Amino acid sequence: MLLMPERVGIMPFTRVESFDDDERPDGIALLLRPINVLGDPVNVVGRIRAELYTFVPASGLRAGSRLAVWEVTLNTEQDQRRYWSSTTQMYEFHLELNTDVVPSQPKYVLAVTYNTPLGTHLTDEYILETPIASEPFGGEPPGQG
Repeated sequence: MLLMPERVGIMPFTRVESFDDDERPDGIALLLRPINVLGDPVNVVGRIRAELYTFVPASGLRAGSRLAVWEVTLNTEQDQRRYWSSTTQMYEFHLELNTDVVPSQPKYVLAVTYNTPLGTHLTDEYILETPIASEPFGGEPPGQG
């Protein structure tokens, strides 16, 4: 089982991003690195589920309401070539988001679950901070709508 992932990590370069030519964010660039028992990055086969939640400050449970969910399958060579970067040794997923329905806040919680073909689940959670210079998404701030 040395080559199987022991954990997954959402990398700190994960960010709110614009995927087209304008400045308005269209979603999240998720950078995910599966790690084996030796501490080395590895390719994986299976399903990745990413979920975006509102951030609840001063709480043991930081994730509030779920705002979005994405499923990505990594079963083929084409999937690996599309998402895996041999340079950075991690996966990059562009999670498109309907930004008009997401409340504007300075922080969100991004949760990832990797479901292996063997039925195990590896998870990680990341506090996603939005750029200070502009509104993160197009929706109304909480309590304003």
